Amino acid sequence: MTFGNILVPVKGNPADDAAVQLACQIAKSSKARITAVNVIEIQRNQPLNVENETQMRDAEQVLEHVEQVARAARGALMTELLQARTAGVALVDEAVARGVDLIVMGIPYRKPLGDFQLGTTTQYVLKNATCPVWLCREAAPEEKS
Repeated sequence: MTFGNILVPVKGNPADDAAVQLACQIAKSSKARITAVNVIEIQRNQPLNVENETQMRDAEQVLEHVEQVARAARGALMTELLQARTAGVALVDEAVARGVDLIVMGIPYRKPLGDFQLGTTTQYVLKNATCPVWLCREAAPEEKS
């Protein structure tokens, strides 16, 4: 299986690093382009073009970090910062607009109330993406005895 265009949503959690590293490995073998996307979600009571300096600075730091992760993995990627009402919709729309062949998502380990959980963004992308979606879940913490 070869891919030409890979999208990696990043949010600033530790699982992002694994997703970027995996995307770099895939890109090397298939000479694919990688785009890392950070989506800032804007509340409905604010205009979409509102700029929150703290959110923008945090998003830029996340994108700079994943660029470093890609360089360490001997890969390269482009970065994109988007503002949208919901991240899932923005990611699926971006994947379609860019002609993405694969989405690689890093997801944190969550175990509330004893069951494995996926966030709403991940659920939306899995349900609506028109291309394959690969998940890199953060490892479960070791049980302490």
